[in-house]
Amino acid sequence: MRTLKLLAIFCLGLAPWLNAQERAVAFIDVSVVPMDRERVLPHQTVVVVDGRITQVAPASTSKVPHDAQQIDASGKFLMPGLADMHVHFMRSPAGESQPFRATDSSLQTTRPASASADYERENEAFALLFLANGITTVRNMWGNPAIDAFAKAVDSHRALGPHIYSVGPINDGNPPVWEGSRVVETQQQAVEAVRSDKRAGYIAFKVYSRLSKEAYNAIIAAARKEGLPVVGHVPSAVGLSGAIAARQDSIEHLTGFLDALQPEGSPAQGKSISELLRDVDLTKLPPIVQAIKAADIWNCPTLVVNDLPRTEATWLDERSFVPPSLIVRYAGMYPDRAASVDPRGTPQGRALYVTMLNALHAGGAHLLLGTDTPKPGTLPGFSLHDELKYFVAAGMRPYEAIRAGTVDAAKFLHQENTFGAVAVGLRGDLLLVAANPLEDVTNVSKLAGVMVNGHWYTQKELHDRLNSLRATYRQ
Repeated sequence: MRTLKLLAIFCLGLAPWLNAQERAVAFIDVSVVPMDRERVLPHQTVVVVDGRITQVAPASTSKVPHDAQQIDASGKFLMPGLADMHVHFMRSPAGESQPFRATDSSLQTTRPASASADYERENEAFALLFLANGITTVRNMWGNPAIDAFAKAVDSHRALGPHIYSVGPINDGNPPVWEGSRVVETQQQAVEAVRSDKRAGYIAFKVYSRLSKEAYNAIIAAARKEGLPVVGHVPSAVGLSGAIAARQDSIEHLTGFLDALQPEGSPAQGKSISELLRDVDLTKLPPIVQAIKAADIWNCPTLVVNDLPRTEATWLDERSFVPPSLIVRYAGMYPDRAASVDPRGTPQGRALYVTMLNALHAGGAHLLLGTDTPKPGTLPGFSLHDELKYFVAAGMRPYEAIRAGTVDAAKFLHQENTFGAVAVGLRGDLLLVAANPLEDVTNVSKLAGVMVNGHWYTQKELHDRLNSLRATYRQ
């Protein structure tokens, strides 16, 4: 009860903080990283009014509203807020349990950690963690009415957090991988599921690993008819070639790649992950990449999701901002990762995934920045900066890596006129950083402050809020 009372005080404290700043905000004498191309505009003044950028002009000629909050940004760099294009906010478990008729007794269904009776508190923590790390937009990858309500609260200035674009619930075969998924086996079920997600206003329809080929094809047909993108995993029964042929709009986590890269005469079926990693034939990778590019498919690799829990003090301190109950649940959901024995998290496993990402980049395929947070080795907010470093390790210039989490994220969501760059008319979702992010991608994490939803928050303010939140866990 004491923890709940402290949390209530913390949440009530947000209300005046959210509503305190309604006037214009002006960043004075700042170097702008607009992200329309690889360039920096020195000595600019950027003005934001009612959450939109109204002016980007040389500081010497700019006109700042007389009542604007003026931020001395000399020596600093202003860039667009980041987008994490694969996250999981917590869902209410109400109404998600559904009976299903198992058609394969060898397969099991697991209770997911992302359905939580404590979803409200955990989502408020996630939202703050994202903003404190410069993430002002997310794509939520398992839709739920509770998350939809939180997204509306953010957009209406009743809650602090990033803008949330949400896909519908997971659609899987019988039995599903995760309890609470929507089982789709027939054409009629596919049509009804697609129409349901379209009516609910979700941005895309999510497919998963155990869908049959017939159900997948029915989903693709129904989604194309309704104009709803199809995103998610590559179902095992479909394979990467099938997902490419169907022009699945985005492929998450490079699913299907390991299977597709097995040598001829050595099928993936029955192999362990270690064996799949060991047996890859990288000569098969270039034609796969070219087929993905030709099909105009976007890829959200989430390499960081394979990271294993770390022991250094900085990482442990970052993890301490995450609700402890959630950490325990996800350790149970992914025991191999929690115990640091998942082979994808070994140096050899990580190197292979970087190689696949390098091939996609070199081949001109579309890429999105994402993390699949939260997982045992992946932290909300913090881990997107690790993903940026993976992109650079895969051969990208910092500009190219950042673009995957700004301009290209907006392009994928068909929101180019809303966010993703520093330009007049776009949302004033902005990061003020201490050093040039185009010189070193780690400079993105050197935050002086974040602007979102028309409000400017210094990094100290955000970190103080994180410390207050963490204190509620210790009572």
